Amino acid sequence: ELAMKWLRLAVQRIDDLNEIIAKTVGWIVIITMSTTIYDVVMRYFFNAPTIWAYELGGLLLAPFWLLAGGYVLLQNAHVRMDVFYRRLTPRKQAILDLVTYTFFFFYCSLILIYGWDYFWLSFTRQDHSRTLWKPILWPFKAMLPAGAGLILLAGIAKYTRDLYIAITGRPLE
Repeated sequence: ELAMKWLRLAVQRIDDLNEIIAKTVGWIVIITMSTTIYDVVMRYFFNAPTIWAYELGGLLLAPFWLLAGGYVLLQNAHVRMDVFYRRLTPRKQAILDLVTYTFFFFYCSLILIYGWDYFWLSFTRQDHSRTLWKPILWPFKAMLPAGAGLILLAGIAKYTRDLYIAITGRPLE
């Protein structure tokens, strides 16, 4: 019983972490929209375009998508072939999810490993963008392994829930 209590707590903490991060990075969209509006106003009304707004928008949206992935998984909102899936019982859905998570964990692990290498190389070289603005890139590249880690954690939580359903036939509460 104590082990189940700790398991439930661990799964809940993973969910909480992904939810907090997703709600925090949600503000990135507001910042991106604001910089885009600022650039449009400066360009078309004052004939003074910025050298940074367009690039900043792209650099900020990448962390938004990467860091929100775990939350999307938590909400069960990733794309799936629902034609047959929704007709299955919850236990059979859980079993199917357990099978597909084999591929999920492999793929996320590759992104985490290679994403870390990608970030680390950029960090050690102190890479900058090749544009006139030349922002440093490693903080943005760090979001790739961070996002992969978050979605991997969310996947572990989902896998744990599905395993419990597959074994007991009822949800982990």
